[in-house]
Amino acid sequence: MQDRWITDWEPSERFPLYTRANAGEVLPAPCTPLGWELVWAKKGVAHGWADGVERWGSFTADESSDDRPEYVACFGGYFYLNASMIRLVGVRTPGMSAEAMDAAFLGEHPDVPPYIPQEGDERPELSAEIEKTMGWIMSATEEPAELGEDRAKLLELRANRPDLAAATDAELVARARSITPYIREFFEPYYVYGTASSVGPGILGELCAGIDPSLPGRLISGIGDIDSAPPSHAMWAMSRTVVASTELTEAFNAGLEGLRSRLEQSEPGRGLLATLAEFVAEHGARGPSEWDPGSPTWEINPDVVLPAINAMRFADESLSPANRHAAAVADREAAETEARAALAGNEEALATLEMGLRVAKIFLPTRERTKLTEMMAIHEIRLPMYELGRRGVEAGALAEAKDVFLLLDDELDGYIADPQSMAATIAERKVTFAELAKLQDPFIIHRDVPPLGEWKQRDLAAEPVTVGEVLAGVPGSPGVSTGKARVITDPGDPRGLEPGEILVAPLTDPSWTPLFVPTAGVVVEVGAPLSHSVIVSREFGVPCVTGVYGAARRIPDGAVISVDGSAGTVTIVELPE
Repeated sequence: MQDRWITDWEPSERFPLYTRANAGEVLPAPCTPLGWELVWAKKGVAHGWADGVERWGSFTADESSDDRPEYVACFGGYFYLNASMIRLVGVRTPGMSAEAMDAAFLGEHPDVPPYIPQEGDERPELSAEIEKTMGWIMSATEEPAELGEDRAKLLELRANRPDLAAATDAELVARARSITPYIREFFEPYYVYGTASSVGPGILGELCAGIDPSLPGRLISGIGDIDSAPPSHAMWAMSRTVVASTELTEAFNAGLEGLRSRLEQSEPGRGLLATLAEFVAEHGARGPSEWDPGSPTWEINPDVVLPAINAMRFADESLSPANRHAAAVADREAAETEARAALAGNEEALATLEMGLRVAKIFLPTRERTKLTEMMAIHEIRLPMYELGRRGVEAGALAEAKDVFLLLDDELDGYIADPQSMAATIAERKVTFAELAKLQDPFIIHRDVPPLGEWKQRDLAAEPVTVGEVLAGVPGSPGVSTGKARVITDPGDPRGLEPGEILVAPLTDPSWTPLFVPTAGVVVEVGAPLSHSVIVSREFGVPCVTGVYGAARRIPDGAVISVDGSAGTVTIVELPE
């Protein structure tokens, strides 16, 4: 195999430490070349990230490259975060440290080198800017209008989408390229408000953890207005339609293979498919690896929604998203009463509590809101390129529509002039790209990127767990739950997930959200305190532990495990026979 992939960057000399922590949740697989360039590299996410940290106050423009801002990188086709720069956010933030950022993002991974201070790490003038930002957050009384304005701009962009089927190839390419500036524009607030979402939980954690370790998590559960949740409510409604219909139940009982064709043969089935079409028209930007426009999200492949509906139909009404959220709200309100009682008589602490609660309720939803705006913008790149790919399949230049994403941006004009001229190159890249997905992406890269030929093959085997063993992770959503582990690696293949079982996954993104509904707990290998798995678990009141290294490989399917979302531990209770 070649030593480097066509979209790979060089590591930074000043900021040499990179990690897949959280990055693996954003893009679990290698990013398609065209996806990397149109969304990430060419004045997209990387530059929006630079805009965001400058607005936050943690960096200045001269600290990163204008061509390739070092906050992100691509190695072996995989997306990496710059952990050196994450550490500096901790160094420069009053009351934080590099070690605290390591604990939050990297957990107890064995390959993390210690932080060694360098000249220029501490910037008192930037610490003062960060304090100003924190003051703005802590004085907020309502969601900033900026978020609604960005969403309105995106909705207008979507409403003015041209008829892609009637567009010329050149118009399709121009449409996709025209969206990249929006990716940058919308990422800046995503960074700012996503980071702001950690402030309220941080205040409550520092104030209340000594009272009861579960209290900080309970205080931010069931906040509501989380943009990842509505698809689950819609899927639940479709699952209830299936449960209420004998014909639909029989169609689903016959298995997922051929399900659509069976549904098309009955009036209830056609009605369900019509509802599904409305669902993907509204939520079609969501799906697996949605940060990569080359990934087929729900609008590109609506049938991947059917397995989630199938998993939900076995859950009773008590597990509906609405009921689970209501239970989480009730527990949060009880936790607020407990916290106020514990702090009674300490007016300063009570004022801090109320401020933490207010800030959490304002800013926790903003991370998901700004993210959805960004995902909808990325979808406006995805759709014209998939149309171009569909035409390439018809012309015999591509094997699959998504193969068009194996091109680089500067190759698109030559491709539309003569699709066949790139056929051999695309076919060759497709083989290599598939090989990249089989490689085990290093969790940590420090200074030097090993040649791809030295990367290990991805191996699902790992040292087995033993009864009584306690796996350490990062506390996510509070609560304790014991149940049978259901190890799932693909949200489109829930593998018989049943109500009351505990979802064990390598990572999750919004395409996994429906699987949180019937589960009794969630364990993920990759994630941080405000990762997708934690946010959704808190919304539904499900205990969650994230950052459990090797969990999906070490915990066997069917093992009985106990998840403590407050302590951040997973205990092996019983192994399957």
